[in-house]
Amino acid sequence: MPEKKNDENKKIVIIGGGAVGMAVATSLTRHSDYSISVFSADVHTAYSQCGMPFVISGEIDSFETLLLRDNKFFKDMGIDLHLKTRIDSINILKRTVTTGKQDYHFDKLVIATGSKPKIPTNVPGTSLGNVFTLRTLTDAMRIEEALKNASSVVIIGGGSIGAELAAATTRRNINTILLNRSSSILSHNVDPDMAEAVQEHLESLGVNVITGYVPTSLNGEEKVSSVTIGSTDFPADIVIFSTGVSPENELALNAGIDIGTTGGIIVDEYLHPSVSGTFHPDIYCGGECIEVPELITGKPMLSQVASTARRMAGTITQNLTSKPVRFEPILNPWVAVIGEVQVGTTGITSKKAAENDIKIVTGLATGATRAEYYPGGSKIFIKLIFRDEYLIGAQVVGGEGVKERIDALTLAIKKRTTVQELANIETCYAPPVSALQDPTGFAAKGALKKMRKKA
Repeated sequence: MPEKKNDENKKIVIIGGGAVGMAVATSLTRHSDYSISVFSADVHTAYSQCGMPFVISGEIDSFETLLLRDNKFFKDMGIDLHLKTRIDSINILKRTVTTGKQDYHFDKLVIATGSKPKIPTNVPGTSLGNVFTLRTLTDAMRIEEALKNASSVVIIGGGSIGAELAAATTRRNINTILLNRSSSILSHNVDPDMAEAVQEHLESLGVNVITGYVPTSLNGEEKVSSVTIGSTDFPADIVIFSTGVSPENELALNAGIDIGTTGGIIVDEYLHPSVSGTFHPDIYCGGECIEVPELITGKPMLSQVASTARRMAGTITQNLTSKPVRFEPILNPWVAVIGEVQVGTTGITSKKAAENDIKIVTGLATGATRAEYYPGGSKIFIKLIFRDEYLIGAQVVGGEGVKERIDALTLAIKKRTTVQELANIETCYAPPVSALQDPTGFAAKGALKKMRKKA
């Protein structure tokens, strides 16, 4: 445990009760004597957003299971928790935040306001009843209640949440359309050739995947009854928008905190925000509301990955209680479970490489997750992306074993692993958990062969 600073009676205000805010709050109670107040506009706190689609699918019994801690737990720790309380303004000079009812003084401030759903403003009918977004636990509960009497649903947006929801509603025998603007689903995470396997799996479950379109209109009287796509009306008892999120940064912007090109708060390597061009030593920011550098391109990016948020919380806590540490540029490793298929990515995609004028060589391989004769195995697809012989990106799709490979390949990118090293990778083998030769090596050999031909 770090030695406690002389912080008794000093006040920390934390705005946001999500993954960053509550992790900082609970850690500070163990490692400091700060007086801690947390403010959140949400009704609930300390719950798993990532688990919500799996309650809707029925794979998790109830939303209560997702509540990791109750309010009494935080009260007993000495945390002054204010739920359903929105901070209206921050006065950095006076060191106060205002709720509309009163001002609260702070010596240190943590801003972790998260993000908000994007809903297209040019689509008629978005204000109809039974039109939802999925961001909070309350959102999920409302969707669950509406689904009880639904026979058809249109999910707009083919990112990870949209795809997970499509698998979930189809599992409940609800007629499901997944509508995506891009020509392939999961376009922010994986390349089209890898997304194809996920789309095929969704279609095998019964999902009607429509790509390359946006909704023309949502139709109905008081509640939505159909969605017009192109010139066709599709029945819809429920519509769920899953068209991305944007940083929740109006509060920071109004306080004079600088916002970057991504819409996220500009921070330094210690997660201090920039205030009129100067990084403030007594304010920290973390989570989906900030932008941080991406490791390969060096450009600022937003991360909606819970594991990254938790690492940010650790950095903020240590900087408040011990020797300062830096938050390094990220690769943003990501994994999702869509029906019976796992899909993961780390580093940059071919699309991102093209956008940044990075010349790449790719290698692809298909393999098995277990020995052919051992029951329960599945296909696994691996794509590796190299620049100047160094690994800079990886994508994996399969029935199992995806998360472990993405974790290993993330480390490989950070360690500047070469194509030759991956082509000669040593892997372990046992029939219940692997094939004799891992397809990662075959993907690297494919890329190496391309490089030698070019040379």
